[in-house]
Order: sequence, then C-alpha cells, then structure tokens
Amino acid sequence: MNMENYYEYINEETIEKNLICNLCGKPLIQPVIISCENIFCRKCALDNSKEEFIPVNDSLILECLDKIQVKCKLCDEINLERGHFSNHIIQQCSKAIISCLASENNCPWIGLREELQTHLSICSYEPLIRNFENKKFGEFLPFSNFNLQERHFHNQDIAIAVKALLINKRCTCLDLFNKGISSKGASIIASVLPNDRFLENLSLRNNLICDSGVQFLAHSLLTNSYLKRLDLNENSITDTGVRLLVNMLKTNETLIKLTLSFNRITNEGMDLLIDVLINYNSTLEWLSLTGNSAINYLSIHSIFNLIQSKQSLKTLNLEDCGFSWWNKKQIYFYQIICSKSNLDILL
Repeated sequence: MNMENYYEYINEETIEKNLICNLCGKPLIQPVIISCENIFCRKCALDNSKEEFIPVNDSLILECLDKIQVKCKLCDEINLERGHFSNHIIQQCSKAIISCLASENNCPWIGLREELQTHLSICSYEPLIRNFENKKFGEFLPFSNFNLQERHFHNQDIAIAVKALLINKRCTCLDLFNKGISSKGASIIASVLPNDRFLENLSLRNNLICDSGVQFLAHSLLTNSYLKRLDLNENSITDTGVRLLVNMLKTNETLIKLTLSFNRITNEGMDLLIDVLINYNSTLEWLSLTGNSAINYLSIHSIFNLIQSKQSLKTLNLEDCGFSWWNKKQIYFYQIICSKSNLDILL
C-alpha cells in the first residue's frame, strides 16, 4: 500500500537536503545506496538505475525520515509523523474508506470511518461482529481497489466507489455513463458534494436516477460552489425533477452547463427553467433539452421572452423536441427581430 498517496509534506522546503532523493526531489522512501554512494528512494533506484543497491540501515537517517511532519490528505489532520502515518490511516482517520467489522461474514457495507458507528447500529450482521473483535477500526480500503472503467458495478458499489474517489483522489472530472445508478446511489454521491472542492464536471447520463435522485443532487448543489457542469441526460426526469433543479438554480452561482436531454420534460418544465434564467440565475451559459419530445409550440412565448431578456444563457439546445418546421421558423424569425440577442438556439 502506497501511503504517500494519502499525505503531503508540511514545510517541505525546510527538510534537510541529505534526506532528499536526488532523482525525484522528494524525501527518501525506503532509502537505498548504490555504488556511487548516492542515496535514492528504492523505487527511484529500480526505475532509473541498473546498478545493484543495498538498503540504508543508518538508524539516524531512518529516524529523521520517520519524524518528517506530514498532513493527511483525507481528513486534513496535521503534524503527523511520516513513520507512524500508516497507523493514522488504518486506525484513526475519520475520512478513510473502510469495510464493516463483519465484512468477512459478507456484510457489504463500505463507507467512511466516521460513519461506521451509525452503520453498526443498524447492521443486520451485528450479532456476528463479536467474532471480529480484533478489527476494531474496520479494514482500510485503498482507492486502488476500485476501478470505475473496467468493473461492472452494482448500484451500491458504484456509489461507494465514487465516494471514495471524490474523497481520496480530489478529481475534477467524473464520467459515470450507463452505470445503473439509481436514486439511492445518487443520494450517496450527493452526500459528498457539499464539502467537495475539486469536482467541476459530473456526468450521470443514461442511469436510473429519476426525480427522487435529482432531489438529493439538487439539495447538495445548494451549498456546493465548485461544480460547473452537470449531465443528467437519459434519466427519466420529469417536470418534478426540473422544479427541484430550478430551486437550486435560484441560488447556485457556479453551474455553467446543465444537460437534461432525452428525459420526460414537458412545456411546464421548460417554462420553469426559462423563468429562473430570466429572473434569478445569472451564471448558467448552456442548457440542453434535446429529445424531450413533449416540449412543443406551447412554450414558444416563453422562448420569445428568453430571447428578449438579458440572461447569461448563451446556448439553448432544443433539437429533436416537438417543434414543427413552422414553429422553428417563428423562433428563428423572432431571433432576427431581436438582433441584439446573443442567445444561440439550436433547433
């Protein structure tokens, strides 16, 4: 397990030069010495030198390396000694992803260590946990155990894997196309978003999220100020889900792209979105409603109002909706009349 993936150095520039690897420029990890008497990290020596090497056994150097101060990337605890960092992750870190104490008896739960006690209070395997008293802290699961691209996940698995990804990896883009994520899975993913400071693009297209899952996502984005693009195409979302998203858009000041293509949105949802763009939201630049065939000529007046207004929206995609060729002509003609409009409507 590569513990260096989970910590960062504090005041790295003050670390003594004789403790720094000449190849990677970082404090030595498993130091070795080669014939030229240079000291390198063991991994650096393996990757860059064909010479034989021997492990450094100087107790003074090893003790100094162990005492280097680090910060946990997961829970942000500082002033931890690098030599004891594994104990922090395995036994203490509140943000470490762990399994249930009864995992060996097939309890499928995976979550944060800070959530363990809540889980144990309802765990159906709880009477069997006494058989695992030596696992007081839950088994730590390194993120490398999860591969979102190569493995076909069950709903619970994918949601927990995403939770691990967001917490452990600080990713900026997450594409979860066609993973079978339901509303329950969406709720697990959404539980991480309020405190996430890195994710900018989230794609959940072609899943099973529906309106109930939208409720969790919309609520989490009321306080998230980093996500910029949200893709909810092909999720059977109706006007009810749109209403939840509209309430979020009234206060959200970060989202610039929202795609809701090939759902079950009607003119009512279309009117709600246009109203929030005209009267409340000043940041959304791209809105896609492609393939919502129930959106038709009854929403034309709302579209005219949108063209006239000075909103932030730059592109509105209404391709494959229920507009006749005459409706499209009317919209194009109105755009020509309002020549100052910078809104691009795709029909």
